[in-house]
Amino acid sequence: MWKKGVIIVGISIVGLYVLFQAGYYATSAPSFCASCHEVDQYVASWQTSAHKNFNCLECHQPSGELGKFHAKARGLNYVFQHFSGDYTIPTRAPIFEQNCVQCHLGDNKAYPTLRLTNTSKVNHYETIKKSQSCLECHRETGHATDINLSHNLKSAK
Repeated sequence: MWKKGVIIVGISIVGLYVLFQAGYYATSAPSFCASCHEVDQYVASWQTSAHKNFNCLECHQPSGELGKFHAKARGLNYVFQHFSGDYTIPTRAPIFEQNCVQCHLGDNKAYPTLRLTNTSKVNHYETIKKSQSCLECHRETGHATDINLSHNLKSAK
């Protein structure tokens, strides 16, 4: 009898994981993110950026499977804020810099050819060793920042 229970629990866990993955991919496209007016200008700006071939969560979620759960839990909060009207512009979308480093060191299996190039005067490897933020120099690489903030300040005047 207990074997049957273990099998049912195992199948349920696998089924829930498959459903989560389907929901994750369905709600991770930039077009889904742009469906909320709070971020549509950021998505439009992203479409002209150097990172336009990456989806939002490749920068805005921690890496790994638990990162997916983290991002979607945050996303549910954003959905609640959107529909309740209880949000602040700009909606906080943290950038997880380990993703920058992972991609640009060639450690991301999805993008093995991306590498840091030292064509500039900056030694990026030294920057990483010093634990300096990528955002100190590359804040607007993915898209322009503070778009909605500057728009709202103008309309408030």
